[in-house]
Amino acid sequence: MLTPLTAQAELVDRPHFNVKGMVIVWGADGASNAPVVSDFVLDTGSGGSAATSGDVDLISSDAHTVVTGTLVPTQNGVASATGGMPFLLTNTSRGTFSTDTNGDGIVSGADSFTSFGLQNITDARVDAVRQNSSFYVASNVPFAIDAQAFTPSTFTEFILLLITRVQLSATLNGDDGLAFGSSAQLPHSGGPNSGFSPVLRLWDLRNPRNMFTGNQRTAQSPGTIADQSVRFDAEYSISAANLNGYDLSLGTFDFQVEVVYTVYVP
Repeated sequence: MLTPLTAQAELVDRPHFNVKGMVIVWGADGASNAPVVSDFVLDTGSGGSAATSGDVDLISSDAHTVVTGTLVPTQNGVASATGGMPFLLTNTSRGTFSTDTNGDGIVSGADSFTSFGLQNITDARVDAVRQNSSFYVASNVPFAIDAQAFTPSTFTEFILLLITRVQLSATLNGDDGLAFGSSAQLPHSGGPNSGFSPVLRLWDLRNPRNMFTGNQRTAQSPGTIADQSVRFDAEYSISAANLNGYDLSLGTFDFQVEVVYTVYVP
């Protein structure tokens, strides 16, 4: 007696989709074009610093900052300034006042002020100087930012790294020539000042230091890359008064600082 064999077939299919953590950084490029995405960081590691993160940037070129509130690349905005740093003239007969009388951030022929009385404690300070630059970040994952400044090679550079301080902060939304942030959230749930390091001197950045660690993605709701981006603002300030730094005896100088910010996923 013959028993017919039962036909059997097995077909196993296991579709697998994996969206990795990614951080998109935009601002200007090396050729002074903006807005341009010049960093696309993919989470491929788990290190706790930029140097050990193991993350890969899929774009070989680097992003460059813009002048805060605009899309003017800092390499253009700073280079185009035709004046010098403002001074505070202190303890004069008129009290203390800035040499930047028109408020444009530089001292040039466009500034003017009236004569003032000199006292034995009248002095010039440069701690009123502020310079701001920015870059933009969109992410689907929390991220961190490390920073490093160059090593000084002259005495003047040594002094200026000691007296120049930097502080990072975040701006949720705005329109700097391209609207950003309408579908974003701050990268730290604690608010705009959370996750950031305290004010640091550039001298402290001779070795890489963490400047920010977030705990949530910037993308909050559906939107474009710009919609899901927040702006990171770096404020550089001169604090010569507290550190007894710059003095007229140091003469003139043309001081350009290079600070490299590296974004990664811890």
